[in-house]
Amino acid sequence: MNSTAANKKIAVSLFSGVGGFDLGFKAAGFEIAIAIDNNPIALATYQHNFPHATVLCKDIREVTGEEIRAHIQAKYINWDGEIHTVFGGPPCQGFSVAGLQNVEDERNSLVGEFVRLVLELNPLAAIMENVPGIENQKFGCITANLQAVLEEHYFLSKWNLNASDYGVPQARKRVFFVASKFGEIIPPEHQPQHTVRDAIADLLPVPLLPKQNTQEWHPDWVKGEYAKYLEKIFPNLGIVTNIRTGFTATTHTPEVIQQFINTPPGAREAKSKSKKLQWDGFCVTLRAGSGNRTALRPLHPVQPRVISVREAARLHSYPDWFNFSEATLHAQREIGNSVPPLLAYAVGMQVREHLECNTSYQINCQNWQNCLFLPISCNFKNISVFVNEMLSLSGLSKISKERSPPRLAKRKQNLVTCL
Repeated sequence: MNSTAANKKIAVSLFSGVGGFDLGFKAAGFEIAIAIDNNPIALATYQHNFPHATVLCKDIREVTGEEIRAHIQAKYINWDGEIHTVFGGPPCQGFSVAGLQNVEDERNSLVGEFVRLVLELNPLAAIMENVPGIENQKFGCITANLQAVLEEHYFLSKWNLNASDYGVPQARKRVFFVASKFGEIIPPEHQPQHTVRDAIADLLPVPLLPKQNTQEWHPDWVKGEYAKYLEKIFPNLGIVTNIRTGFTATTHTPEVIQQFINTPPGAREAKSKSKKLQWDGFCVTLRAGSGNRTALRPLHPVQPRVISVREAARLHSYPDWFNFSEATLHAQREIGNSVPPLLAYAVGMQVREHLECNTSYQINCQNWQNCLFLPISCNFKNISVFVNEMLSLSGLSKISKERSPPRLAKRKQNLVTCL
């Protein structure tokens, strides 16, 4: 069924996975027009949690901007062709310090595919997320080309963010490359922090049972303030059920259980190297693992076991209505591969505010006299952007979305050739 694009901020999601990035951007006010990934299991989970979404299961290297635009046009009867943002996180395994940081990893080239589609789609803004390891000198060729190509068409900012600074009870550092037609975007302000206790202490009464993934939520199980906060920011998208997934118990041998008991909070268990969480600290970075093995899972602060899928989801800032694959391997990977929704929400809100300020300014500012008296509803921190915009124009009649940033010739010379 066709819908209208009127007053919607159209967004394209690349490397969507199960949709952590998407959940945050949707809550920030963007309309996810299409989500693209080549993993059918992850996309099945995505479709379950976003029942009205348009998804495309395809290798990104085979996707074109024209194809994406055709899907959007078919979905929105009155779409004017403008895309507000393209966002995504290309696979990080080749860049991560948790892996081999292999320069030859073929997945590294997918960063270039992200940039290619940004250029073909020409959105007002683009956001790419990855691990800090992408900034390692050995990957300089990749990041230099990424920046050089994008800076021919956009103002480019780079944000080094820690999810724990944005309400996620997890120490998770990531780098965001943020491109805009209107000027550099400053990082979002820090938000109140949450701890492991805030995230999962209220789940203690919920039993974990071997080989049983689901639980029907009991009225006596009272959710904590953090869980309620997540469901306020990320309201249920149409999944009307009291059944929750992610409660399968992991079976440990008596010997392993004793090792877990002997491990003090904040320390790593000697054999598995899994870290035991502290109630009043942050969770370690949740990772996806590779092949047919899950990554190391943290140990529960007081119970001698690894954390459950639902606990991992809470620690990643997913609301309880958001479900994952029944298989623990897939579910843990889906969480570890995704951008924490609260972090995505902070990024999305910052990008939305920037675009609203500048697109509204462009539409209403017809000449210099009008600009002087134009009411500006934007946050004060963006006023300097407007001033710089005016000073950079050769004529003060309008601001063009299509222009390239200043010093283009110099930036073109910085393009690195990969051998």
